[in-house]
Amino acid sequence: MALAPDESYDLYATESLLQRLQALTQEIAGVHQAEDIEHIHRMRVASRRLRSAFALFEECLPDKKLADWKKQIRAITRSLGAARDTDVQLDFLYKFLDDLKAEAGQLSYEPGIQRLVLRLQQRRERLQGGVVAALDRLEASRVAEEMGQMLRERLVQARLNNVSARSAYVCQQAYLAISLRLEEMLAYESYVYQPGHVAELHAMRIAAKRLRYTIEVFAPLYPDQLKEALKAVRNIQKMIGDIHDCDVWIDYLPQFLEEERVRALEYFGHTRPFGRLKTGIFHLLQERQGYRVKRHLEYVEFWKQTVKDDVWNTLRQSLHLCSETDGEPPEQAPTAAVESNMSDQGEPLEELGE
Repeated sequence: MALAPDESYDLYATESLLQRLQALTQEIAGVHQAEDIEHIHRMRVASRRLRSAFALFEECLPDKKLADWKKQIRAITRSLGAARDTDVQLDFLYKFLDDLKAEAGQLSYEPGIQRLVLRLQQRRERLQGGVVAALDRLEASRVAEEMGQMLRERLVQARLNNVSARSAYVCQQAYLAISLRLEEMLAYESYVYQPGHVAELHAMRIAAKRLRYTIEVFAPLYPDQLKEALKAVRNIQKMIGDIHDCDVWIDYLPQFLEEERVRALEYFGHTRPFGRLKTGIFHLLQERQGYRVKRHLEYVEFWKQTVKDDVWNTLRQSLHLCSETDGEPPEQAPTAAVESNMSDQGEPLEELGE
């Protein structure tokens, strides 16, 4: 039988939400300055973690405020996403160019790559305005201050009342949440061995990301028991992410070439200058196609190893070892009500130019 929400769960939710809110707000100044790309990366991840916590602890938050909080944080995730994706692409191209310059006979590839770098730099400059505008809207809405004040007040009240962030209900919810996210990821297992299913592999990456964030929220209840599973999920997210990055390049590079051909035709009245760009772009396209094949084979081997090591069954067994001794997990699988409560449709597929 499901247990009723209690003060301990409210406190656990408060601590988790406050930690993730602080991780987000401490990056705002660095994102404004745009001098270090890691600020935008950390803030984007913090916004995703906060949204994941919203889904987990929705019953603990005020209905009238939650919709606006979700809207504001989702807007931040989206605005940071396009900028961060472009940062990653530029960083890859800088290294790719360095490798070309270090190898003999590669000079013919440079014009196309340099042009691609230029276009992405121009895009990144345009995106920064949207990033700053989104931050300004967040600050003007005072959502972060409002959330922070409410959470800190709850934290103080719980401590005054000597409430513990451990209870049977907390452990039950941890069991349900992690179990649900695990089964969501495993639903895509058949696609691990099918490299052509681009959308399904990307969906598996999103499911792995949700599982990772959920494990991170409840990991304090399970000292050391979830480390192996968490490490495996991080690797899965990274490896499918690399595959997805290749898919984005493979989809975008022909489009980029067509855009440059049209530009040359409009500016010069012919496409002869365009010819010197094609060699480098085709070289990059072939490199990305080859790396995708290699990375997918590595992913298949890693997945097989997780199965051999029985990582997922070990995780299921570990979920019974909640640090609250009275917190026995339920016998039944996650209910439809819990699944509905935790539903948080992920971001659309990240693509160049979104």
